[in-house]
Amino acid sequence: MEFVTGVTAAVYRYNPAIIAQAFASLDVLYSGRIGLDVGTGEAMNEVPVGFDWPSADVRLARTTEAIQIIRKLWEGSKKEKENNGKNGSFIEFNGQYFKIKNAKLYTPPSSEKIPLYMAASGEEAIQTAAKYTDGLITTPKPDKSKEMFDIFDKAAIEKGKNPNSLEKIAKSKISYSEDYDKAFKSTEFWRASLINDVFDLNISDPRQLERKAKDEVSDDKIKESTMIVTSIEDCIKPIEEYFKAGFTRVYMHSTSPNEIKFIGDFCAKVLSYFNDHTRT
Repeated sequence: MEFVTGVTAAVYRYNPAIIAQAFASLDVLYSGRIGLDVGTGEAMNEVPVGFDWPSADVRLARTTEAIQIIRKLWEGSKKEKENNGKNGSFIEFNGQYFKIKNAKLYTPPSSEKIPLYMAASGEEAIQTAAKYTDGLITTPKPDKSKEMFDIFDKAAIEKGKNPNSLEKIAKSKISYSEDYDKAFKSTEFWRASLINDVFDLNISDPRQLERKAKDEVSDDKIKESTMIVTSIEDCIKPIEEYFKAGFTRVYMHSTSPNEIKFIGDFCAKVLSYFNDHTRT
């Protein structure tokens, strides 16, 4: 099983050099099982610790610099290992938002490469994911993905990358219970995430977000955005639609009332289904 964050924001409170260090250490502990997914964050996580909430353009620029720093530190450690510790790689980066001076990872990653993905939905963020990372993580349904993939593939080609070598990962919300009302009630936690342009809002108080969500996000919108099922097999066909649309992976983001039951039933009936069909 792989461990991939969804999402780590490298814009303010988490310095990219510290993120690089943390994930290098994790990779030593769980070699080949660690992945990093970065994103441009949300006010609720940044403003309470003392930062102003800037425009989406500034956050994307900061994220782009952060990706470059993380990559440079990981790759510098790799080069040092290849040289048997000689010519130690100390990294410099002088960006508009981030600067590092003689930085080095004293515990380098053990894997050949830690996968680095980016969560994105807007055009510029999708292009950034294609140019600087190993793949895109996104939330639109399969029937909304073609235009996004066209943007992603074009940006990758312009950067000299093969789009087929990059991951296109869907993150789909699911709530499973044999009692539909319980399954639906368990989705309430994510109502605020469906506010229009929620990640661009300068609202950092979760209570205010909760009130806004109750006013603006209907039950129907939640049902439309979340896979609510009373039989675990009912999620097989929707998952297949993601793969048919061109996604290479699907991350099921469960908000089920009983997560242990969800995991058990999903592994027994859904994962086994896809494993059997992959082999055939």
